[in-house]
Amino acid sequence: MSQQFGAEVYQKAQELIEQGKDANQSAKVLCDADPKGCNYGIGIVLTGDGKPMGTAKTLLEYVAKEVENSKVGTYMNSNAKLEELKKAALKWQRIPESYAGSFALGLPSDAGTGAVRTAIELALMLSPSVNTLGVEELGWPAYKAMAATSRVAFEQFPQDTPIDGDGILPLYQSGPMNTTGLVPDVKVTEERAKAAAKSGSSLILDRAYSGFEFASKLASSSYDEIMGLSFERQIKPYLENGVPFCMALSPTKAFASFALRPCGLLLVYCPDASKMKDVTMKLNGVLRARGSSFEHIVTRAFAKAVAQDLERLEGEHQAVLERIAEAEGMWRKHAKGTAIEYLFSDQYAGLFRNPKAKEGAAVSIYNEHLYPVFSAGRCRMNVTGIPADDTLAGTHVKVFAEQCL
Repeated sequence: MSQQFGAEVYQKAQELIEQGKDANQSAKVLCDADPKGCNYGIGIVLTGDGKPMGTAKTLLEYVAKEVENSKVGTYMNSNAKLEELKKAALKWQRIPESYAGSFALGLPSDAGTGAVRTAIELALMLSPSVNTLGVEELGWPAYKAMAATSRVAFEQFPQDTPIDGDGILPLYQSGPMNTTGLVPDVKVTEERAKAAAKSGSSLILDRAYSGFEFASKLASSSYDEIMGLSFERQIKPYLENGVPFCMALSPTKAFASFALRPCGLLLVYCPDASKMKDVTMKLNGVLRARGSSFEHIVTRAFAKAVAQDLERLEGEHQAVLERIAEAEGMWRKHAKGTAIEYLFSDQYAGLFRNPKAKEGAAVSIYNEHLYPVFSAGRCRMNVTGIPADDTLAGTHVKVFAEQCL
């Protein structure tokens, strides 16, 4: 079979990279240019027809109301609702109320990305001796850029070990890995918590995919149970070991709010009551420096929605998890017995998988009008790109299975 089309697309991909576009941007450009293109590269939740999941209706309603409230031309923010909002955020994460007094909350602009960036800036203020950002291998590529702009070194560590060492600020993905989908075992989380407690270091938890690691259990478990399991796996060990941390929560994937891109939620845990005032002051200072004190209209709407309508938002979060579970089930069915079957075991979950690509894989996959993200010899696939049509889904999975390891 001729692979001329795939070869032409591959050449375009190389040209885009030479122009300075990253692999994610290139995948979107290439797919948009192909009328038959199926987008497996985009980082949003897709429905079975390949279209983005609709924006959460709850947030849309609150945004519309906030527009009406914003006719007066003055600064407005959510400061008066921070305690109420903190209580709701802790409830969403299933963190016991007994810990509430040890948490401070900030609303960094620019969703989860802004929350992670703010967490790094705050951690550097609180720990002047830090000179290196330590992350897991095959983690989110933006971490390296964040380290550079914060003027600290960047170092990668194996995915299943604690990140430790003098001057190192550990940053863990608190859920399925952004690129690979690998879910750390609870023993790994416990080891990381004990290592941090022993060294006395604080750390950052990037929680972009709250509950995503247990989406497949929705058939037999409630949403509340799913979030409880996620808390026990990802957060509880750090609380029990008294480890101070900054937890960056993203609303975009959990509440399908990509188009609106509200603020992130930054929960800062300070187990030492004597340091709480200083931590809170420094958090407020970082937010002011970033311009987050002057909130976008969507941020104000999101803050009100979380504080006043968490139950409805959680219902929309559950709908996202149900789509993830549906897509994972189709992959699991069609990948059985293939080289990529392992990617849909209990060790993997969430929006992405990132197997190694065989030589020439990009040309072969592009030739089938499929557009994942190719980077560093790997093929990152958005699992929700799989179509609802079972026959077509099987064809797509076969292509990936034949070209990936």
